[in-house]
Amino acid sequence: MLTLTVLIENISRRDDLIPAKGLSILLEDGAERVLLDTGTDGAFLKNAETLGISLKDIEHVALSHGHYDHAGGVPALCELIADREQPPTLTCHPDCFIERHVGKVAGGCPVLVKKLDAGLDEAAVRASFVMHDSREPQKIGSKFLFLGEIPRNPKFKGGGSFGIAKHNGHFTNDSLYDDTGIVWEGKDGLVIITGCSHSGICNIIERAQELTGEKRIAAIVGGLHLRTAPIPQLYQIRKFFQHTGVRRSYACHCTGKWGSFWLPKNTPITTGDALKFQ
Repeated sequence: MLTLTVLIENISRRDDLIPAKGLSILLEDGAERVLLDTGTDGAFLKNAETLGISLKDIEHVALSHGHYDHAGGVPALCELIADREQPPTLTCHPDCFIERHVGKVAGGCPVLVKKLDAGLDEAAVRASFVMHDSREPQKIGSKFLFLGEIPRNPKFKGGGSFGIAKHNGHFTNDSLYDDTGIVWEGKDGLVIITGCSHSGICNIIERAQELTGEKRIAAIVGGLHLRTAPIPQLYQIRKFFQHTGVRRSYACHCTGKWGSFWLPKNTPITTGDALKFQ
């Protein structure tokens, strides 16, 4: 059985939990646990404590991508696990550590408006975890699959660039190739958990199906980055979900009310919510 507990999301329906822009979800199947994303800061740790969850002995951590509202809590987690003899694994794409901003490149010069990366000290992070940073898909424990870099199918709208990033000393449009998800396989098909789906939720679903050989989709959980998406993109996603047979979606964070409105069979989730799948 898979249990998902939302440790941080933009909204909370409970007064004793801290809501914050960002996402952090704990994935549990028996004794195997994976922490996907860490929100903006250490608030996810406080919420975990309130929920009676200890993360000091977490076995696996994964980052869906390197934006501050998903990776910003990593330093707080590093402090929590600092005295452990056996550190947890950290699975991510190498681009999670690059510099990113809202902005554009004009006349060869970057115009930086807002910082988007988490400002992680890469050396400190590498010293705190057993690193599994790769563009390739990776198993996390025996129950979870990190999808790695997501191929972009040009037939799907969206999944383009977002802000600018520094590669090899130069700023270029940021295609967010580090954006990915985690998949778990149950009796009703795949449960796909995403951070923001900058790579396009349809692309993520196709990649999960390709890697696992399982076509049934039991659920999509997480952020879909649709709050300002144009109608043609939303219509395409809706039809894709229907055609693919997505049984349920539990969208949150950057999906927005507008994006959620277009999703068939959707139930929004917030801080403190828990989901179970067989």
